[in-house]
Amino acid sequence: MMKREILLGAVFGLTFCSVQGKALAQLQYGAPGETIEVTAQAPVGLSKRYQRLERVFRRFDSFPAADRSGLSLHLKATLQPGDRPGYGSGLMLRNGDETIRLIPEPGNEIVFPREARLWESNPPLYARLRAGETLSVGFFFTVAPADPRRFTQSEAKHWLNQLDRCVEDEGGFLIALLLPDTHKLTVEIAPGSRFEVVEGGSTHLLVDNQGVAPYRFVFRPQDYPRDAVFQASKPFARIVMDLPFPLHGALERQ
Repeated sequence: MMKREILLGAVFGLTFCSVQGKALAQLQYGAPGETIEVTAQAPVGLSKRYQRLERVFRRFDSFPAADRSGLSLHLKATLQPGDRPGYGSGLMLRNGDETIRLIPEPGNEIVFPREARLWESNPPLYARLRAGETLSVGFFFTVAPADPRRFTQSEAKHWLNQLDRCVEDEGGFLIALLLPDTHKLTVEIAPGSRFEVVEGGSTHLLVDNQGVAPYRFVFRPQDYPRDAVFQASKPFARIVMDLPFPLHGALERQ
């Protein structure tokens, strides 16, 4: 039986290839004849360029507006082996003398500049990858409720159904039929915020985030009654949906 990755082909057009390199710097100072060797990992060129990532977003933009309305597509990168944050790779693009870091903050999320000038110049991608290392690039989606502190069970189910329709738009009905539906929603609760569900006139606490960072609460909206309302005492940091099956490409050394 064909693997899910093969069945889907390259959902949203994601396909990557590889690149490699290392730098050795020698610094001389102190007493005459004293040499200190410093080994550093220099960025190496990757086999795919700007347009490869931009095509992923353009493919998503081509889906029917009703299927993607309110959804935002994001890319994330993880250093392999080891499932390490992609930030450590220093992923960047170079457009002439301009350098743009694509993971500017600690973590995995790629902040991708979508600009016509970059599409035209199609600059190369670089990262600090040692021999045997790759950047595994995957997807996630965010939604923004009309009320930043509140959404209903029906709204949550609508978002999940939208993502399922996007998978069908890309792969066709038959492939979508063979893949699992999206059932889980991740709500990032802001520090100092309480997250509650109101059902049948009663309020139940789900999360009391007393930490200093957003707390990721993963749940199935289908497990709650149709009249359920989810609310927080502070605006949500973010509401996230992941594909319900493994799908990723690899950025490798050339």
